[in-house]
Amino acid sequence: MQREITRELVQKMLPKRSANTNKGSYGSVLAAAGSLAYRGAAALCTEGALRGGAGLVYLASVEPVVQLVLSRTPECCACGCRTAANGGIHPKDAAALRDWFAGKNAVLLAGPGLGESAAGVCRALLGKDAPWAGAVLDADALNALAAGKYKGELPAGSILTPHPGEAARLLGTTVSEVQSDRERAAVQLAENYRCVAVLKGSGTLVAEPGGTVWHNSTGNAGLARGGSGDILAGLTAGLLAAGLRQGCTPEEAAICAVWLHGAAADACAARRSMTAMLPTDIFADLGEILAGLEQKVM
Repeated sequence: MQREITRELVQKMLPKRSANTNKGSYGSVLAAAGSLAYRGAAALCTEGALRGGAGLVYLASVEPVVQLVLSRTPECCACGCRTAANGGIHPKDAAALRDWFAGKNAVLLAGPGLGESAAGVCRALLGKDAPWAGAVLDADALNALAAGKYKGELPAGSILTPHPGEAARLLGTTVSEVQSDRERAAVQLAENYRCVAVLKGSGTLVAEPGGTVWHNSTGNAGLARGGSGDILAGLTAGLLAAGLRQGCTPEEAAICAVWLHGAAADACAARRSMTAMLPTDIFADLGEILAGLEQKVM
């Protein structure tokens, strides 16, 4: 049985910010994202992680992508990587980053815009004894997982964020089967991969193994364009990193992320229309919504 995600629920779950804190109090995110062919995805997911409250956000990507991201968000830390033959991150550099992040309890965000490098990057960053305090896998990382190109363990506290097509590939079924019973598909994803599953689409669902399925009613068709999912993945990772030291769970981070993402899109559509709005437009609305939630807490 589904339960509804409400504004009041999100307000209770949202990581809190106190006066006597610093950037180390809100965790860090390593975003392995972008390639020569898909540069914008890295910019969108890293800004999403920053706007989600993470104290530090690192971007691991090829130099042209790093340059683009830093021109938009200089708050992001750069981990420049060599370019592989496929235009993506060189797997050896990804393996070096895994070693460098050992003991730092960072959240990994992997997938947006990785392209053909996703399988090698996932093999390098994930697996047994991976150092991550949690992980958000999206886009090309999900495709690598579905294709069996990565067969290792997922870190504890992992969150998968598939759209129906990616969910169908992960479950070995069809989009029509997923959409015919979205709750069953979300639960099956959570059970099969032993993590929180966010099944995107109209009425996004959040499920965890053996747990409650949460239904989100915010959001609109203005999100039906490239880049929206990259922002959601980053926002989820940022909320997860910011909340871990406060005892927030991956399920709570996912619940807050999908509601905030959708609520910001609803406000944005009222300003710009569902047709004309762009994914980057929702950042301004996200700030206003978060400000309202924080003021009520105070």
